[in-house]
Formats: sequence, C-alpha cells, structure tokens
Amino acid sequence: MICDRHADCPWPGDTVQLKAGNSIGADDIARFVIVEDFPRTGRHIVLNLPAGHAAHDDWAAAVPLEEIATLTRLESTGSRTWTPVPDPDEPQ
Repeated sequence: MICDRHADCPWPGDTVQLKAGNSIGADDIARFVIVEDFPRTGRHIVLNLPAGHAAHDDWAAAVPLEEIATLTRLESTGSRTWTPVPDPDEPQ
C-alpha cells in the first residue's frame, strides 16, 4: 500500500484518470493503473497501462498526486470512485 494512513490514499491496483494538462500529456479520459509510488514518499505514483493494452509491457510514467482527477477501486462491496484530497499531514 502506498499510504497506510487512510483508505482514500491511492493504492496499487487502483484505476486513475488524470487531470487535463497533466505532465505526461495524457488525455483526461485515458485510464491508468497504479503500480507503486516513486519515490517512496507517496508524493508521486507510477502508472501503467491497463492489462490488455497493446503497450502495457513497454510503458510506465510517474506523476505527482496533484494530477489525479479520479481514483477507482474495486472492493468486495463493489467499486468506488472519488477525487483524492491532499493529505493535510504531507509537506507541500
């Protein structure tokens, strides 16, 4: 888990949509999967393309948490989608 402070932190396996104008130039409707954080402070996350995408094995990108528009997580009770908020304990 990237962040163990609360359940609203991004976790590996969550699906992400980025804000328009993000640092990797991705379309704001594109979906990515969180792989890990980089560096291990949780301030950036490493994304990969979803399984089955033609470039899945050859592509990854690191983006700051501020560029996440929405997170979607599959849970035992169904799926949950939310907009992350900055951690008040995290230095800016």
